[in-house]
Amino acid sequence: MTHLDDILPELVMGTLELATRQEAERHLATCERCSAEAARLASGVRGLAAVVVPEAPPPGVLARVVAEMEGPGRFARFADKVAALLDITREKALAVLESLSDPSAWLPGPTAEIHLVPVEAGPARAGALAAFVRVPPGARFPRHTHHGREWNLVLEGGLREDSGHETWPGELLEKVEGSAHDFVALEGPACIAASLIDGVTSFDEEPAPA
Repeated sequence: MTHLDDILPELVMGTLELATRQEAERHLATCERCSAEAARLASGVRGLAAVVVPEAPPPGVLARVVAEMEGPGRFARFADKVAALLDITREKALAVLESLSDPSAWLPGPTAEIHLVPVEAGPARAGALAAFVRVPPGARFPRHTHHGREWNLVLEGGLREDSGHETWPGELLEKVEGSAHDFVALEGPACIAASLIDGVTSFDEEPAPA
C-alpha cells in the first residue's frame, strides 16, 4: 500500500470496511507521514465534535432505526445479492429474507445449535441445495469436504474458517470442489448466511446429535 491520502478521512471517521481498516492501520504503524496526517485529521474531527450541540431526534426515529436493524426488513439490503445467488426474483428474495425473522421458519440442522431455512432455488441452480443457515456465536460447524462447489453469502454476524479467514456481512465465501474446512461463528449476533451447495457435502467427523 502507498500513502493513504485517499482514505485517511474515512479511516478517521471510522467508515472503512474492516479489511481495509486493518490494512490501513498496519500502514500507519510504519509510515510517519500518514500517521501524522491521521493525527491532524483526528484532531480536527474532535474539535468539530466539541462544538456540536446535541439535539434530541424527532419522535419515532429511534424505534424506526431499531426496527431497521433488528426487524424483519433488516436483510432487505441483500435482496439483489440473494436473488442473483439463488436465481430467484428480487420480490421472492425479499419475501424469504423477511421470513427469517419468524422463529418457526427455522428447522434443526446438522448439529443441535445450527438451524436451517430450506428454500427453492431457480432454474439456473437446478439440482443445487439452497438454504439459509443460522449458527449462534461461538458455535462450530463441523469439518466437511465439498464434492462440488459451495457458496455462502453472509447476511449477519460473521464466521472464521480453520484457516483464519473471516467472512462478514455482504461477503461471499466460495469453496471449490475437493476443498474441506470447518468454521466458527464470531462473537456478536448469530451468523446467518444464504448457502448454496452444487454437489454433495460429506462430514469428516461425526456431527454432534441435533
